This record gives sequence, C-alpha cells and structure tokens, in this order.
Amino acid sequence: MKHPKGIGTNHHSAKMNTAKVRQARKSFATGRWTQAALARKYGISGPSMAAILQGRTWKHVA
Repeated sequence: MKHPKGIGTNHHSAKMNTAKVRQARKSFATGRWTQAALARKYGISGPSMAAILQGRTWKHVA
C-alpha cells in the first residue's frame, strides 16, 4: 500500500520501517523487552517507541 508523503517510511526522517515496527511490537508482546530497551535497539526516543507500541503512530502497520 502506498502512503501519502510524510507517512511511515515516506517521512524524511523515518528511522523505522514496516518490518522494524512489526518486529518491535512482536518483541514487546513477549514481555522480554521493555519500551526503553526497544527504543535503544532501534535508535529512537522512548516516547516515539511508546507511540509505536500503543498504536498511536504507524497505525497503517498491522
């Protein structure tokens, strides 16, 4: 699915992609990873990772 400019990987400063978002959500669901640890692993801020895991961002990724 193609997304408008500025959404997901089309954003000029995106550090995450669809595969990374899915993997982060899957890892968090296991209970073995904290939000902070995943944020460090993927090189993004804690609040950004929290938004991804809570579905407030990257909503188009199931």
